[in-house]
Amino acid sequence: MLLGTALDLPVEQRHALLEVLVAVAAADGAIVAEEAACVESIMGAVMLHPEARTSLRNQLTDPPLWSASLAEIDPKHAKTVLFLAAYVAAVDGAYDKAEVRLLAQMREALEADPSLLEDAFTWVESGLNWMASLHENA
Repeated sequence: MLLGTALDLPVEQRHALLEVLVAVAAADGAIVAEEAACVESIMGAVMLHPEARTSLRNQLTDPPLWSASLAEIDPKHAKTVLFLAAYVAAVDGAYDKAEVRLLAQMREALEADPSLLEDAFTWVESGLNWMASLHENA
């Protein structure tokens, strides 16, 4: 499970991951409620300390420099970073061009195979379609 993998990261890398996700949410110039809620839920899932959560919430209005945060994460966790970042970017219903550009820059910085980002987009689309089907059948 992806969040389980994120939970296995050392606490400093989990915090850096969330800073990266805040930067993704802010990439299009505004953090909407869906993105903030998504980041908040990931903070809980990776069991960040309440004080760290407060610090990250403050960054929702002043996002960190993503490259510095990303540099703190071991590149072997590129899949976790890119998949969660793609999810945050899409959670408001669409990928903004600035978000896609940022995800591509992150993939390059992690020196990950380009197919990994395509896999992330496919994974997110599949999950969002599954969630939509639940609402249709309710």
